[in-house]
Amino acid sequence: MKTAPDRWWEGRWQEKRVAVIADTHGLLRQETVDLIGGCDAVIHAGDVDTPDIYEKLKGQKPLYLVRGNNDGGWAGQLPESLRFELEGVPIFLIHNRKDIRETGENVKLVIFGHSHKYSEEWAEGRCWLNPGSCGKRRFRLPLTMAAVTLLDGKIAAVERIDLENAEYGKNISPAAGGRESMPPEADRRKAVGRILRGMDKGETIAEMSLKWKLPQDFVEQVCRIRVTHPGVTAEGIVNKMEVNELRGR
Repeated sequence: MKTAPDRWWEGRWQEKRVAVIADTHGLLRQETVDLIGGCDAVIHAGDVDTPDIYEKLKGQKPLYLVRGNNDGGWAGQLPESLRFELEGVPIFLIHNRKDIRETGENVKLVIFGHSHKYSEEWAEGRCWLNPGSCGKRRFRLPLTMAAVTLLDGKIAAVERIDLENAEYGKNISPAAGGRESMPPEADRRKAVGRILRGMDKGETIAEMSLKWKLPQDFVEQVCRIRVTHPGVTAEGIVNKMEVNELRGR
């Protein structure tokens, strides 16, 4: 007997959202704390710098952390590198990319810091991610962090977050790397129809974003309108989104 698909909007989310930070250097900004609050776990690529920041992070979410070159004697308990798994995704964590000797063949996500410069590279199905620095500013480099969405053993999305510009939910790239843009008006009805059918099948926001190469914030907006307006059609959702756009201008 065929079972009905999971209706994720009536229960828990199926994906795991992970905050990725590095080089806080004794400063945990409120913006960072707020963003961590919306995630399921925290990964820190080292240079925490002070034990009080470590204690704050440890008390918020499940924490995965390595020692950086500026972490003193208090950090002797922390590993220099760490291999672990989240939602079926093997992850390798280290502070300085230059110190990597081997990551392991099955690792899908390599996270590092040290340079204070955000970078995201994809090679042979593996993501190399430096979230930049979200602590004390170095020279004129931007303050950044990342949010990674993991789903069923895959990296569903990687998002760069620019703290100073409140750029949250905009710079999202599917697992292939590269930023997606909002679908043009002519394609929105088709995209909305696909999302509604995906919801009926129990597909999550991350799955639909990856499958149809749509921005997660667009997919989430469609899902939210459908949930809050029962019985609405694809045409009605498009019209509602257009009204919201006009109001926001």
